[in-house]
Amino acid sequence: MGAVISVPRFSGAQHRGERHAALDQPCCDALLLPRQTYGLSGFVLCDGAGGSTAVARSALASARAGWLALVRLRRKLRFCPDPHLLQQFHNRLLQRRGPVPLLDHTLLACCWDRRRLIVLQVGDSTLLVRQGGQWRCPLPPAKGDYANQTTFLRRHIPIESFQLWQAPAAEVEAVLAFSDGLESAFLGPARPGCDQLQANAALADLVINEHRRRHGARSYSAWLARSLADPGLAQLSDDDRTLVIASR
Repeated sequence: MGAVISVPRFSGAQHRGERHAALDQPCCDALLLPRQTYGLSGFVLCDGAGGSTAVARSALASARAGWLALVRLRRKLRFCPDPHLLQQFHNRLLQRRGPVPLLDHTLLACCWDRRRLIVLQVGDSTLLVRQGGQWRCPLPPAKGDYANQTTFLRRHIPIESFQLWQAPAAEVEAVLAFSDGLESAFLGPARPGCDQLQANAALADLVINEHRRRHGARSYSAWLARSLADPGLAQLSDDDRTLVIASR
């Protein structure tokens, strides 16, 4: 009889980027952390382009609809994904968004149950996963022709823009997900002869160890938010910063 796999609860925090704060613009990273149900945990992160209230509202609508669409996809998904299921995910997300206009933003959706971890990505928000004691980035950030361009969730987006990754739950030890405002902190350039971005394992381990030590304490959420406001991170990026953590 196999061991019972515990499903950790995701925690997260956000920091309005210095650029948006200086212009009195809202944070346009929308983060949904749905209430954990029996055997299921997850999150959806949508990073809006620009600093308007309309973009922030659009990203939040997609985060809420994205979770509903992901839960439905999870019930149907097999280990070899059917492209028709990804199209169904997209259609259901658009349907559940309601009348809110769809403006430019990315999408990173994840669910973790007792059997597997499922991640769906559109754009440059991404995550690190620790398996066998090693950190890796299974879904590199999707970039456009220029450094500040990426793929956005749109009504007529090619289905190839949806990146899907999954792993057995028992193989996943921890997850660190982040918007592109934290990309330069957690990801480094590829090594010579390798096309994969390198995970900043030292920083990832530091964050996870502090998460395990502090999680559950009343001050944990405040500590996490203060960490994202660190001047060292601000020197790397003045964009909005969102971090999501889960660890077994």
